[in-house]
Amino acid sequence: MVKTDEVVPCPYCSGLLRYRDSVFRSIKDFASDAVCLLLRRLLCQKCKKLHRELPSNVQPYKHYGAEVIQAVIDGSEEASTCAADNSTIRRWVADFSGAAPDINQRLTSVYVRMVEETVPISRSETVLDRIRQHVKHWLPFVMRLLINSGHKICTQFAFCLPAIIDKLSSTIKIIAERGRINDKTTEDTS
Repeated sequence: MVKTDEVVPCPYCSGLLRYRDSVFRSIKDFASDAVCLLLRRLLCQKCKKLHRELPSNVQPYKHYGAEVIQAVIDGSEEASTCAADNSTIRRWVADFSGAAPDINQRLTSVYVRMVEETVPISRSETVLDRIRQHVKHWLPFVMRLLINSGHKICTQFAFCLPAIIDKLSSTIKIIAERGRINDKTTEDTS
């Protein structure tokens, strides 16, 4: 286990994080060989949310390492040695392409908050494009920046795409109209 003395505040409320326990997580490399990691779980003393401390080579909710996923997205020569299924590779690329505008908006928001200056609208390249050009390990850099700046990360390419949310909500409406959802199966949020 890698230990650090770095004090990292809760990304949601900036509260103090304290060690709670550790969990095992396996990450696959290009050849699908798994490396087992022991990750610390930290509990926020203020909001009581539980956070896993992820090293930069681990992507949230992914079984493959960040370098593998980045190589596939970038279409580099290393990607040809990736042992992941073709459907998995296509999904990574499609999910990233669909999430890129959202990622860029979030990065722009972080940039504006940190630098306190607006991003020129006339630029043809986005903040995400600029990071991809100038940062060697851009994928872990972007994820760490967004997570640590308080952006909630969901399960599809670390972002929940608006199209998925729309599809899910329309499916729920159809089921509700057919009478398959009643008060006993749904949670009242009011």
